Amino acid sequence: MHMLTALAEFGVSGAIAGIRPLDAFPNVTDRLGRPEKSGRISDDRPWPQWFAYGDVVAETCACHVINKVSIRTWYDTVRIPAGRPGDFHTLAPATTFQELRLAFSGAGVKWHLVAQEHRLPQFTVETEPTGLPDVVVHFTFATGEAPVTDDAELHSVFAIESVHMCP
Repeated sequence: MHMLTALAEFGVSGAIAGIRPLDAFPNVTDRLGRPEKSGRISDDRPWPQWFAYGDVVAETCACHVINKVSIRTWYDTVRIPAGRPGDFHTLAPATTFQELRLAFSGAGVKWHLVAQEHRLPQFTVETEPTGLPDVVVHFTFATGEAPVTDDAELHSVFAIESVHMCP
């Protein structure tokens, strides 16, 4: 597995290693076992919580619906679950905007730039996964001084849902 392939699949499906927003977290534990790490998002509330499988993190609400899935792309290597408990693909994370754009083109992933309402040295590309109308995937690139550059490096990636309300 190559990082660009994994990212293109994430952009088109909204899932990484079968973990996607709006899925029930017990489906993930049935397939991948217990997470390596977990914790509260906020110290003063029991929910939401996060659960890590390598460098893939799922955030869930109190009813165990996955709200957000992120990939920690800022490490020297990225570990993505390989489909069995404790088994991971270890990938090189460094990806530029140009490389991802080419991977998206090859995989038929439609994307657009997100309008930024701040002056941070970054830009974000958004995809809308097939079959998940209430989920978007954000790919954020660090730019330094320039607004949008081909050689900007990927900083963070996450898929997030916008419809679930806990009862």
